[in-house]
Amino acid sequence: MKKKLLLIAAAFCAGLAFAVPGVTPYIEDISGEYVYYRDYSFNRESYIGFLTYSNSTYSARYFAPAQDDLAPKSIELLFTVDPDKEYIDMTGERFVTQPAPEDTEIINYIHDLIYEFSSRRKKAGEISRAVIDDPELNSSVVYENSSVFMNSGFRKKEEFPQFGGDVFIYYDFYIPIFNVKKIISNSQEVLFEAVCNGRIRSTEDTSFSNFQIQKNEDKNETFNHKNKKPKSVTYETENTKITLDDNWQRGAESAENLFFYDGEAMVYIREFDEDITEDMYIRNLFCQVEGTFYPFSEISILDEDENTTVRLKCYSSDSSFERFVLLKSKNGKKIMLNMVVNEKCYNEKRKYYRNILKSWK
Repeated sequence: MKKKLLLIAAAFCAGLAFAVPGVTPYIEDISGEYVYYRDYSFNRESYIGFLTYSNSTYSARYFAPAQDDLAPKSIELLFTVDPDKEYIDMTGERFVTQPAPEDTEIINYIHDLIYEFSSRRKKAGEISRAVIDDPELNSSVVYENSSVFMNSGFRKKEEFPQFGGDVFIYYDFYIPIFNVKKIISNSQEVLFEAVCNGRIRSTEDTSFSNFQIQKNEDKNETFNHKNKKPKSVTYETENTKITLDDNWQRGAESAENLFFYDGEAMVYIREFDEDITEDMYIRNLFCQVEGTFYPFSEISILDEDENTTVRLKCYSSDSSFERFVLLKSKNGKKIMLNMVVNEKCYNEKRKYYRNILKSWK
């Protein structure tokens, strides 16, 4: 269980960075990064995913789970583009899964989305933190602020025939590749929305090709704690203080910023790397790895008193976890606290865990 807690709290992973041709992004895409969308224009539950391998090689996938008398369907293709062009110029295509004759319409639709999203993202202009602070930098979009992640973003009214005409497209630099977060109608009906992002870490990683919405039931886990009436203990690490109790175990000398509460919870405190911005770090938090699922619908970001609190829900194959990440500045340095708690335990002891978060100074 401790290994699973560490996997969920995996540190920032660097890699080669790219961008869609013709776009200068605020946060570049990392090799292997992907995003999946729920597409409501289909008559059945359907998802569209896009993945970047390099500045010239991408992948796209359509997935529909089994539904009523319909078998599951998956169509995946690799395509290459000319990275020196200022627009998407598709130079090649290869199917990872062999399409059926009736799949032609879906394949053409995927092609349309690739061209449309690329063109529209370029026309949307700068999507960045600077535009939030100074809207005059990009008058073509309007930023909507909300602590509920899926309700925020850079809104732009556009005419989009594939989605019925006039729509609002929300862009967000936390969403990789095209930065498209969601598309809604004039009547506020959601037509297309991001559900998660992720990153494949190796050639054996199948999290993109085998993606499906994680629906698990927690197994009935039990956690044994030696001290039923624990004494509070204040620890110092990374020039900060946090109050836990003697049921928590501190890491070895080489990991004194790591604390475990049996297999139930983990706290990890560290300084930011100087070359990683807060927004880059937050985007990486959302980036699920194989065996985990972070739904965008369960994310909130609260900025308060120059501190940022990110709350996420993580699903694994047999458990679900609450994850809190607190980001603060202290003595000119950015410091992060990462707490991962078994969801069942968190719901039983909300006040206990919230007091721990409040104690961090």
